[in-house]
Amino acid sequence: MTLSIDERKAVVTLRLENSRETLREVENILALGYWRTAANRLYYACYYAVCALLIQNGYVAKTHAGVIKAQRKI
Repeated sequence: MTLSIDERKAVVTLRLENSRETLREVENILALGYWRTAANRLYYACYYAVCALLIQNGYVAKTHAGVIKAQRKI
């Protein structure tokens, strides 16, 4: 599937907002002392940000493993 420039920008914006929101969650989770949950949320914040960067630069990754193996397809 090929995304238009506007669609790509919208997806990037959404992924970056997901990343920021997830980072905000971490502060509250840490205050409760849930370290493993905080680590999980930090992982996802990074995942969302990396997905945004990949999409912005014309790469497609549909899974976590796909992010690692990202191939140019857009």
